[in-house]
Amino acid sequence: MKIKGHEKFILREGWLTKGIRGVSEDDHLFHGNDGADKLGVGTNMVKSIRYWMQAFDLLDKDSKAGMALNSFGKLILDNDLYLEDSFTLWILHSHIAKNEDKATTWYVFFNKVDAEEFTKEEIFDPIKRELLLLADKTFPDRSLEDDIDVLLNMYSREKKVEDPEDKNVCPLVELGLIKKDGVRYVRQQPDLRKFSDYIVLYELTDLLDEKKSIEIDAVAELAKHIYHLNRITVNNILDRLDNAGYIRVDRTAGLDMIYPNKTITAQEIIEEYYKGR
Repeated sequence: MKIKGHEKFILREGWLTKGIRGVSEDDHLFHGNDGADKLGVGTNMVKSIRYWMQAFDLLDKDSKAGMALNSFGKLILDNDLYLEDSFTLWILHSHIAKNEDKATTWYVFFNKVDAEEFTKEEIFDPIKRELLLLADKTFPDRSLEDDIDVLLNMYSREKKVEDPEDKNVCPLVELGLIKKDGVRYVRQQPDLRKFSDYIVLYELTDLLDEKKSIEIDAVAELAKHIYHLNRITVNNILDRLDNAGYIRVDRTAGLDMIYPNKTITAQEIIEEYYKGR
């Protein structure tokens, strides 16, 4: 379980680009004292960038030579270093929303808490209850408050009209998953024009993981929590993936099952998407 590893900095525009490129050139980037000079940021920001690289699962955990990029990090380096494709942002979101170890508050918020509309204060107790179920130790309330503040700002803080070059905005705002209305926050379904069917195929392939079938309900439940997609949208996407030959959807006799037509990994889904752009 990890609480408040971000030094109270949200993921800023350009930070993952700096981190990915920096680690690709020097896998000891975050181990020495010259990270601030190499990245062009302050010392605490270096710690924050290192945390976000881990939270978005971009680093090889088993690397013996410091912190090398893993296969996902290398795919972004080679195909979308500047995070210009919303597909990349969606996969990054998937990674942090499912990273129970390194981004525990994010995991709880997107998987365990169902509140649709809330204030920071209203969401605190539900998240704390879930964290205590996962934790083997206590933690200061202030640390969780900071996590919640950073999380909500990452997904809802928009660039100011008077300063369109504001870099203190997280790229994940583009996903449109959370809207701020005064002091309240509202979960919302994203703009489907910016949502690729490959995202659901990626999650589906990950869920299947050598299984011969999976219930539609399992996919719909994950899509509801992590992507705020309703059941109709999920079924429409599954039908399109069926028509494309990736899966077979069987709704006869109340089965509601999905069967894979191709043996393909989640990693290969990402590769196929980038190749087909």
